[in-house]
Amino acid sequence: MTSAQTKIRPSRKGDILNVFTRMVAERGYDAVSIRDVAEHMDMSKGTVIHHYGSKDRLLEEVHSQYMKRRLREIALILERLDTPTEQLAGMMMQNLFSMQHDHDATVAFARELVRFASEDIMANVREMRRQYSQTLREILKRGMKEGAFRKDDPNIISLQIFGMINWSWTWLRAEGSWKIEDIGATFVRTMLSGIDARNPVDDSFIRGVIKIVNSAITEVSQAELTD
Repeated sequence: MTSAQTKIRPSRKGDILNVFTRMVAERGYDAVSIRDVAEHMDMSKGTVIHHYGSKDRLLEEVHSQYMKRRLREIALILERLDTPTEQLAGMMMQNLFSMQHDHDATVAFARELVRFASEDIMANVREMRRQYSQTLREILKRGMKEGAFRKDDPNIISLQIFGMINWSWTWLRAEGSWKIEDIGATFVRTMLSGIDARNPVDDSFIRGVIKIVNSAITEVSQAELTD
């Protein structure tokens, strides 16, 4: 192993979190125990508890790290896209692309989101979710104010968008015939133009947004490896 590889190797604590994340994504929270994680990693249960304390703390860390990545990514995306239309497309693409680039964490996050949404331990995660949701609402409000979007209730529209995207993990398959870019393009087109053929979204617009979203996701992922 080279010195460069050694530097970016995940910590033991990070390894524990990754294994737990994958298990929750595959089985669900109830079907995973600290003992399962410890046995998979050939370590004692006490070692896992030493790092995280409890199973709910592990889940909180999964949710927390997931939201931190999404907030870092969207900050980069919004810096690089100017108009509300571009920013809305970027945020939609980011949500979908995370299901491919960050699959296990996305599924683990989505599977247990409602169940643990009101727990005290998730207060920090709720605040990050609020910030993220507010970002979308502000994009919608600005688009309406500037005349780019039809006047309507931004709260309802934001729920519509998240509802459309957040459960895509239930049917999205890595080996499927649809590319994530094609799914994202279809979602953006139908959101921005509806199904009215008289007002199509240009392909070059879609390609430009995809390029920026991918670059933001890559930068955040690489930064995590070197932290």
